Amino acid sequence: VLTHPWVIITNMFSHFSFGHILWNMLFYHMCGRIVGDLLGNKRVLPIYLMGGLAGALGFFIFENVLNAPALGGEPAIALGASAAVMATIVISGVIAPDYVVRLLLIGDVKLKFIVVTLIFLDLAFIAMGDSNSGGLFAHLGGDVFGFVYAWQLRKGNDFAFPFMRFFDWWNASWSRWRNGTPPKRGPK
Repeated sequence: VLTHPWVIITNMFSHFSFGHILWNMLFYHMCGRIVGDLLGNKRVLPIYLMGGLAGALGFFIFENVLNAPALGGEPAIALGASAAVMATIVISGVIAPDYVVRLLLIGDVKLKFIVVTLIFLDLAFIAMGDSNSGGLFAHLGGDVFGFVYAWQLRKGNDFAFPFMRFFDWWNASWSRWRNGTPPKRGPK
């Protein structure tokens, strides 16, 4: 990270395989729509980015503290949107726990059961010594962020607000540039 700081962002947009991105995007589409419908579409991208950053932090802590190569651990890499997707899944499950989702071959399932099952699977795979335990710690970073975000949102604190303001400013600036309108100047 110190020599390639951009990986904190790029890791959540890269994947190992088509199946890896397919499952991430299916879950993201399902829960991103729920978050967008219940909290507003402007929060979906900021939640994705913050969840991905929380996952990168979870992975970084795991890799450098718990699995440090200097202590005999195998070096690992973090790649994929899973932490950002897990944050979105957890937030959707916390804000609408009884929301029913129809899963192929399973049927109707409440979101709270999907969230609990996914977190349980991550913890179980970590306990079994899964070879992707670094990625699973990234998932847990996204999970923790999802719970904290939903909890803080209930208290009136919206971590997505600075991101939404930035994206609004960016869109307005881009529109003015594209239309040839000079930038707004402050009062004199």
